[in-house]
Amino acid sequence: MKKLFIIPILLIILPLSVSARKTGYRLPTKETDKEKRAQKEAGTFRVSISDDTLSMYSRRNIIFSGYEKKLQSTRESFFITNHTDRVILSVELSIEYLTPDGRQLNRKFHRIDCHIPPGETRAVDIKSWDTQRAFYYLPSEPERASGAPFIVKFTPLALSIR
Repeated sequence: MKKLFIIPILLIILPLSVSARKTGYRLPTKETDKEKRAQKEAGTFRVSISDDTLSMYSRRNIIFSGYEKKLQSTRESFFITNHTDRVILSVELSIEYLTPDGRQLNRKFHRIDCHIPPGETRAVDIKSWDTQRAFYYLPSEPERASGAPFIVKFTPLALSIR
């Protein structure tokens, strides 16, 4: 009698245990930053910017314009124009912040990843150096009287181009 009772229970439990087995699935993984960088840098090279006016990669071929930083802003924005014959993938530059009479307030070095085809312009947005929000760019209108004006000087140092 016990055997007759156990057999139907086993017949019910056995298929349930088989269907409950875990099967492994491989989910698509995201590319790592290293893999992305390797793909992006394939066929690229780094060029130092010079003052030589005969060089295709001189300072006159990279134009910075439209700088803006208001008094309360935590971001700075400007445009980069590519006058070279190659696509720019990143720009290394120095931004010098000066008082209107030429005294240096700060100097920052940035590496900006971008994609600027030849002859085109792209907008760039970076974190502001002015963490206390006490300065405004001189051509901008001050939002309040207590801010101090400043001017900027851009110096391109190197390009990654393809």
